[in-house]
Amino acid sequence: MAAGESKRFNGCKQLANLHGKPLIQHVLDKSARLSAARCIVVTGRWHEALDRARTEGTIPACDLIFNPEWIRGLGNSISFGVTQLADQCDGILILLADQVEIDASELQALIDKLGNHQLACAQSNGTRGVPALFCKELFPELLLMKGERGAKALLTNAQLDVVELEMPSAAIDIDTRSQLDAVNQKGPRFA
Repeated sequence: MAAGESKRFNGCKQLANLHGKPLIQHVLDKSARLSAARCIVVTGRWHEALDRARTEGTIPACDLIFNPEWIRGLGNSISFGVTQLADQCDGILILLADQVEIDASELQALIDKLGNHQLACAQSNGTRGVPALFCKELFPELLLMKGERGAKALLTNAQLDVVELEMPSAAIDIDTRSQLDAVNQKGPRFA
């Protein structure tokens, strides 16, 4: 997911420099190492900048899908993304473009953990969140997502068969330039 306005960042954070490359490239690089069939990036406010960066080779080739209703929130962008993929896959992994501390091995562990469960999600500080992997039977629910809360209602639904993976790195995302500066000063978590 890379469809938001990045209001607190005050600019296109997906293309901001993190350890020498655009922030979104870190997530794309990790996604490319997974056993997943396809990776798409749902874009919104910054679609033109991301598309230009892709065309110029600033970020790697990837499928950018513009959500014209991105302003309606993360839930709407999730729903839009699911409409693009639902008939092509058995599960959908939702990951945010600014979750740069997550490693590819953690994402693969989440995929491996799903098994016969309906949903596998990160758990950090006692809270369920993304990244989260949804099985096909939950696609109709994802298609109904609206607003800013994204898929939180599904992640916390006690009636669903949810398996959690402890993932402290999932609690770290970049919302402001000062957060980006702090992560840049720490150096890369993974080589």
